[in-house]
Amino acid sequence: MLLIMVLSCEDTKESTIQFQYTHEGSSARSLLRETAVRHNIKVEPNIADTDLDSNMSARIEVPVNKPMTVDYKNWTADQPEIYYEYGSSDSFIVSHNSASTVYITIAISVNSDYPVPEIVTDNVTVIDNVTITDNATYTDNATWSDNFTTGIGSTQAQATAWEDWWDNLSVSDNWSYISVGHIDNATLFCDNSTVVSQLITQLQNDNATNWTATCSDNVSWVTGGCGQGIELKATALLSDTMDCRCNSPGDNTTTIRPGIKNRNWGGVGDSCWAPTQDLEVILKK
Repeated sequence: MLLIMVLSCEDTKESTIQFQYTHEGSSARSLLRETAVRHNIKVEPNIADTDLDSNMSARIEVPVNKPMTVDYKNWTADQPEIYYEYGSSDSFIVSHNSASTVYITIAISVNSDYPVPEIVTDNVTVIDNVTITDNATYTDNATWSDNFTTGIGSTQAQATAWEDWWDNLSVSDNWSYISVGHIDNATLFCDNSTVVSQLITQLQNDNATNWTATCSDNVSWVTGGCGQGIELKATALLSDTMDCRCNSPGDNTTTIRPGIKNRNWGGVGDSCWAPTQDLEVILKK
């Protein structure tokens, strides 16, 4: 909540405006935000332009009985020159008879031009008709794997390789087993061919709708959208059926979502700002 103290310029009445913001989209996605370090408001038309202090507050003068709007932007430490989130309020008026507190709510969105860190590598190899792209491996057993670094956003190349891997599968190949986790330690699995086929179909269709199924090994499998891409999650927490959320280090959960293209690419246990690790998906017939 941003607190703005407003002093009328036409008399001595002092009012308080409490400025709240909400995020466009689901509340789960708001958990995956970058941390803003600078917050700016512009009261229009041409009334005030000021940064909020460390308490998320500012003191300004505004005219009485004049329609106004508040434009909000914030910036992160990583990109101080490019704003991260933005939004504008509905028109409002401060009058002589206004209550001492006025509430303003702004729905904020992420700037589509806001960049995320990328590690650019030339990592495409073909060996005996087995193609490895950005560490994602395509073999007869359909194994995908990739390395992610803590504090570094997943790259566009990683996001593309992840989605291409699913798109190159065929449900008609009758995949009957899937496991996910760290490389050589993919401990969460499902050996129900019906669930595996449904899961593949969901991801191939780039379906951003939250989908879940419980396999015979008492592991819930979850797909959905997160950021600009698809997400796969396997969890032994059977009540944990939501996509695009942050899990804790102790959770018996594996989340993979390179398409988010920020630091919250997933992981085993902790899925937001997770430690550096290799992740793997294995499909078998």
